[in-house]
Amino acid sequence: MELMEYEKKHTEAVKGSLAECTVLLKKDGKFPLEAAGKIAAFGSGVRLTVKGGTGSGEVNSHYSVNIEEGLEQAGFEITTKAWLDAYDAKRAEAKTDFIKRMKAEAKANHQNVMVYAMGKSMPEPNYQIPLEGQGDVAIYVLSRISGEGNDRPVEEGEIKLSATEKRDILALNEKYDKFMLVLNVGGVVDLSDVTEVKNILVLSQLGVDTGTALVDILLGRQNPSGKLATTWAAWDQYAPMDDFEDINDTRYQEGIYVGYRYFDSFHKKALFPFGYGLSYTEFAHKLSGVSADGEKITVRAQVTNTGQRAGKQVVQVYVSAPSVKLDKAYQDLCGFAKTKELASGESQEVAITFALSDFASYDEASASYILEAGNYIVRMGVSSQDTAPVALLRLQEDVTTLVAKNVLGDPGFTDLRAEAGQTENIPADICVITLSADDFTTEQVDYQPKYEILPEVEALSIDEAA
Repeated sequence: MELMEYEKKHTEAVKGSLAECTVLLKKDGKFPLEAAGKIAAFGSGVRLTVKGGTGSGEVNSHYSVNIEEGLEQAGFEITTKAWLDAYDAKRAEAKTDFIKRMKAEAKANHQNVMVYAMGKSMPEPNYQIPLEGQGDVAIYVLSRISGEGNDRPVEEGEIKLSATEKRDILALNEKYDKFMLVLNVGGVVDLSDVTEVKNILVLSQLGVDTGTALVDILLGRQNPSGKLATTWAAWDQYAPMDDFEDINDTRYQEGIYVGYRYFDSFHKKALFPFGYGLSYTEFAHKLSGVSADGEKITVRAQVTNTGQRAGKQVVQVYVSAPSVKLDKAYQDLCGFAKTKELASGESQEVAITFALSDFASYDEASASYILEAGNYIVRMGVSSQDTAPVALLRLQEDVTTLVAKNVLGDPGFTDLRAEAGQTENIPADICVITLSADDFTTEQVDYQPKYEILPEVEALSIDEAA
C-alpha cells in the first residue's frame, strides 16, 4: 500500500532516533558486524515482532517491518527457515489451546470472554525444535506483549523465561562465536537464568520499523544509546507485594520505594540498574562545576568519547536528602543530559539544572510539603548504582514549600520504610553550598473536593446482579 506523504515524512523523522530508544545491556566486542551475511535467527520475535502494546498501546498502520523482513532487506541470508516454520506450527497449536482455556475460565467466572481476556497474553510455549542453522552469527529474539486490562503474570513464559527459552538461549550462546539475545519487549523480564549471555540488547517495541532498527544496530549504522527507565532484576529481588495481581484490591505497600529507590535504599543488587546502558564505544566523564541560583542547582560535566566509534552518552544527577522525621529514599533522580553524537576523542560539556523544592516530602501531620534541614548530597553518574558525591547542599532550617490539605482517609495499611540514618564518607574537598529559607517560596493550595460521599450499599455477587 502506498504511504501518504506525511507518513513518509514521519517515518523518516523517526528512523534516525530509533537506536536511542534501545539499551545495550551486555557486550563482548563482537558486534557490530562488518557486513550482512549468513545469520541463524531464532525466537518468537523474528517473525512475530511486536511493534507496540495491546489496547491503546497499539495502532493500525499501513505496513510494518518484522525482524525477518528487516534482515532480508539488508542482505542477510537467514539459515533457520525450517526452525521458524516449525515454531509457527507449535505457536498455532498453543494459541488454540490458550483460546479454549480463556473461554473455559470466563465461563467458570460468569464473565464475558472478551472482558475476561482483555489484556491477557498467551505465555511462551515449550517445544522441542533442533537449533539448526549455518553461519557464525546468531540472534535469539525474545518477545513479550502487554497492555492495559491485566497485570503481567509472574510465570514462566511471561515475566520469567520459559524452560525452552532458557535452554535454547544458553545453547546458542555456547555454540556461536557471535550471538546476541534481542529483547523485543515492552516491560521487564527476569534474565537471572541467562546472565552469562555475551551480548544482550533491549530492542523494545519501536513501531513499524522495529525490524529495520535492529538491522541498523547489528551492522553499526546506528549505535544503541538508551538507558533503562526501569530496574531489571530477578523477580524475588523486587519489593514484596503479597496481593500483586489481585483483580479487586492491591495494597501498594512499597510507598516511596518504587523501582530504583527500593534497590538503592534496601541495598538490593539489580541485574541491570535504573539508568544503565552500554554503547559500542566507551566514555569518560568528569565534574566541571556545581553552582546555585537560589534553590536552583546546576551540575556541569565534561563527557569524552574514549572509544573508537561515534556515540552518545547520558549523564545523570541524583540527590540524597536527610531523613529526620520524614521517610526519604537513598537518592532521587534530579535530572539528566544527553550529549550530541561524539566522534572518537571528541568532548562536550553538559549541564543539568534542578530545583531542590521539587524533592520536598509530604508531611501528613502538617498537610504540607517539607524540606528538612540538613545536608543534601548531590551525586553524578551513569546509572543509579554508579554515582559519586559531587556537592553538598547545606540547608540551615526546615522549609515548607507547599501548604496543602489532607483529603484522603486511612488506607488500612502501613507503607514500607527503610532504616534511617544512612551515612557515608564525603570527600573533604567537595563543593559545599549553603541554602536558607530565603532561597525558597511557599505555595498554598486551598483544595475543595468536587465530589459527594454516597451512603454505603451492600455489594451484590455477579450472580445476584445478573
